[in-house]
Amino acid sequence: MRLDHAEDLAKFVDELKRETDRGLTLVGAALIDEKLLETLQAFFVEGKSSNKLLTEGNAPLGTFSSRIEACYALGLIDEFEYQEIGLIRKVRNEFAHSKHGLSFQTEKIKGYCSSFKSDLPQGAGFPINDPRFRLMNAVVCVVLRLYYRAAWVQKERREPKTWVTADATRWRSIEEEKPPAGVPVILMVKEKI
Repeated sequence: MRLDHAEDLAKFVDELKRETDRGLTLVGAALIDEKLLETLQAFFVEGKSSNKLLTEGNAPLGTFSSRIEACYALGLIDEFEYQEIGLIRKVRNEFAHSKHGLSFQTEKIKGYCSSFKSDLPQGAGFPINDPRFRLMNAVVCVVLRLYYRAAWVQKERREPKTWVTADATRWRSIEEEKPPAGVPVILMVKEKI
């Protein structure tokens, strides 16, 4: 990782530590959502259609959930990332949709956080069983994996293709031009009156 990027990410993590439980979850998920969006933008054909799918009002791929599913379905994230991001999304949704009283000590949140599979630092007194620490660790691990994903994916950017030539779908009169050899043909016969 480039030094300036590592410094930027370290500042982000430092700020993340100072967030409330709700803030930590929402901000961490938002960064992952941004990385998924960048990945899809780097992969899709450039143009209006991609923007309509990803960022315009009511975009079909405008939600965190739809971006997770699209990235996985397109092979842009692996199964481990898919599972971890899915858990982060569930925790985010719990905090986003509760008015008050939710914390990392809530049983449902603790359950989700105990399911993270991201590597945990050993030794040095890290609170590896603390649900808040486990979520933050999972966010950082996923972000590190996705940090340059858009640049890698861009090497496989989709380009518009021509699947069928215009000549293959034009009308012909068999009286004037025989059908091409070896190509299936649909004949339409004009009924004589």
